[in-house]
Amino acid sequence: MSSIKKYLVQLKQKVDSKSLKTPYRVVTGNQSADMDSVISALSFAYFTNLQTQQDVIPLINIPRKDFRLRRDIEMLLKSHSISEDILYFVEDFAKLSENGKVHLSLVDHNNPQGQELQKAYADSLVEVVSIIDHHADEGEFATANPRIIRSCGSGSCLIFNYFYESYLSKSNMLPTDVIELLLGPLLIDTSNMTQKVEQPDIDAFAVYKQALATEGIKTFAIPSADGADQFDQYYSSLKKAKKDLTGFSFFDILLKDYKQFTFSGKTTQPRVGFSSIGKSLKWVTKNYTPQEIQTTLSNSLKELGIDLFIITSSYTQKKTDIYTREFCYYYETKDIELFQHLDELSKDKLELNQDIYGWKKMKDSIKFLQSSPNSTFKIYNQHNIAASRKQIVPIIKEILEG
Repeated sequence: MSSIKKYLVQLKQKVDSKSLKTPYRVVTGNQSADMDSVISALSFAYFTNLQTQQDVIPLINIPRKDFRLRRDIEMLLKSHSISEDILYFVEDFAKLSENGKVHLSLVDHNNPQGQELQKAYADSLVEVVSIIDHHADEGEFATANPRIIRSCGSGSCLIFNYFYESYLSKSNMLPTDVIELLLGPLLIDTSNMTQKVEQPDIDAFAVYKQALATEGIKTFAIPSADGADQFDQYYSSLKKAKKDLTGFSFFDILLKDYKQFTFSGKTTQPRVGFSSIGKSLKWVTKNYTPQEIQTTLSNSLKELGIDLFIITSSYTQKKTDIYTREFCYYYETKDIELFQHLDELSKDKLELNQDIYGWKKMKDSIKFLQSSPNSTFKIYNQHNIAASRKQIVPIIKEILEG
């Protein structure tokens, strides 16, 4: 049984030498390209090859240049000597689709995301053949096989459980290098198995612990002198890397965890960007000038080709240890009337109010952002802390599609 690193190296050689059988099989995660999406795609490709000997190309659904913003993923992959040069990104897709229709598997989403893949699908260059996801079911691709869509903390667990039940448990194959990779998104997405934990997460974690029981975690998780659990150390190391924003511009922070959707309204098709950030807006206004924030938001609409930018923040207040969410949005167009009522229409479900953390220290910056006659910026405390972007996107979709 070869390692996932060896699989990726050999896959790269086949792709470069054009010796890979057609039609190409590609698997990709969602457009945020967070750890869950990236590791889900890599593990799906590797496990499929183990089970069927079929080569699957894992595609990371962002431009290569933006991968540097995901320091936690870089750290995790480097710990297994997986370097960027053996990975595939959205700009590689055009070349991959030159040889005819691509058979596409979707993980961590259930409808193609990103302009490149959406255009390829519209041009009939892509056939969606399988889906494993934990987001709201958009009702597409009923014949995909498998088509597994159910809620859980980390979508990567659905990948593992599927292959464990269908193959790995029967073959006594539990590659610990891939188990260690899968452990990353599980612990990150469930805050070290303390939040959003559902049965698929519990089932996968039990097997992970069993697989790693003999030799332990071999990567950067080194048990500390005070006897801290190695899983705690593993989680802490990844969380620290994920939160490291040193040297990032405000635009970098917005792109770090970003998704984009086009909704089908009655008279318009608004394009909406959703950025999730792990810092408060108070922190943003402390680290970036109002002018820089305004310019970045305005330029973002043009560069990303969107009409509305929604920013959701989630963090724990240091002094009170209160978990907090904020909901804010920015737009410039006056043509889409629903934008003007977005806060009213989403207020009840998101439980929006004006009790904004650190308001006194940030109010001057916010007032500057709200003073422009050419744009609208609104910010709210989101009392419904259970609603992450996964829940917010369907709410906004329902509002804008009427």
